[in-house]
Amino acid sequence: MVESKSSEPHLRLCLKCRVQEATLDSRSQPVCRDCFTKFISTKCIKQIGLLGKETRPPPPSSGGGPPTGTRHYLLGLSLGVSSTVLLHLLNENVEFQLARGRNVPFDLTVLHIDTTTVTPSSPSSPVPLSPPHSAAKKSLEAYRAHYPRFTFLNLPLSTALSTSTSTSDPHHHSGPNPASNPPWPHSSSSTTAAGTAASRSDVTRHLTRRALQTQARARGCQALLLGHSTTALAELTLAEAAKGRGFALPWVVGDGPATPGLGLGGDGDGDGDGDGDGDGDGDGDGNGNGMGQGDKERDRLLVHHPLRDALRKELVIYAGLVEPPLTGLIQADKQDEGPVVSHKDLSIEEVMARYFAEVEENYPSVVANVARTTGKLVRAGREGGGESCGLCGLPLDEDGDERWRGELGIQEGSGSPTATRLGRLCYGCERSTVG
Repeated sequence: MVESKSSEPHLRLCLKCRVQEATLDSRSQPVCRDCFTKFISTKCIKQIGLLGKETRPPPPSSGGGPPTGTRHYLLGLSLGVSSTVLLHLLNENVEFQLARGRNVPFDLTVLHIDTTTVTPSSPSSPVPLSPPHSAAKKSLEAYRAHYPRFTFLNLPLSTALSTSTSTSDPHHHSGPNPASNPPWPHSSSSTTAAGTAASRSDVTRHLTRRALQTQARARGCQALLLGHSTTALAELTLAEAAKGRGFALPWVVGDGPATPGLGLGGDGDGDGDGDGDGDGDGDGDGNGNGMGQGDKERDRLLVHHPLRDALRKELVIYAGLVEPPLTGLIQADKQDEGPVVSHKDLSIEEVMARYFAEVEENYPSVVANVARTTGKLVRAGREGGGESCGLCGLPLDEDGDERWRGELGIQEGSGSPTATRLGRLCYGCERSTVG
């Protein structure tokens, strides 16, 4: 009898490095742990490199030479898996650059918008405050310890919608002068006034996006970074189209300049508006005298999704592979909490999240095609200004919005109280505020 040369079982080698054992499947390819983490990192750093070219500091005023100055970015942190992985990858990129003797590529401020604000009932205390021991504050302390080189801020939603930067201290949560932002003094009362889960989720989502963009501009940032994965962008595409904002999808899911302006519902600089999305940003129409060319250049803000080429399930795996794992920082998603007793308790976003969680498991290419195709949509010539929604800040679709107003039973000039305060609303926001 001839003995076998090796009693060890046959190992499946990584298809990329062909050295280590493949322990994971990445897009139908067996890969090892190192190649998988490098794959996710490369996807993100490639997008950051493209953004770096668009936000390159200007050259020195006298003579030639390399550009001077530092890029300033603001990252919207939802405490979920995608934004946490994005934060980790940005930190790794900075450490890599410093290890090679280079300068810090960008200055990053990390902002979490706390939507669990408590609206005081007493008129003498008009500023909404976060609970003193809220889960968000405790979570941010762990983030600060994990990534000490970055600045972390936790702002209540109503406070963040102000253009004031007096809250630059990470532990300071005092609000703005109530008179400085009269159209929407208490965003928490506005979101709870919406009748359904879908309406509340929609209003909160767009106000959060607007708050992020407002704070990014107020702090002089050149770009707002949102942690949307391919899966999240696909969910957002179908959800916003279902809510009547299909016209504005290029501003919601695409990378590029945010619509100009500051403030909420008439607190801007003339022709301001904004764009909305899952993690938050946007601005309202202003009633000022407009902005000069220099002001517009300074007001230019890019909205970027560095993880747009990575699936959510890939980010979940990545979060558990890095050392130390990121799972201890991440808050659980709602769709992971168990079955739903009544679908009336679900928002449209939650329905889409549950749907795409199944689709990306078996048909990841379908998810990628939705996000990729939507990313090719053109922004219908709205870069120079025009009227925008007073709530979400997205461009108004004049023909489409008017065509569907009859479905809501709304006559011209007889909108909801919210519309009266904020001006014209798009069909999606009109439907959410009417309930």
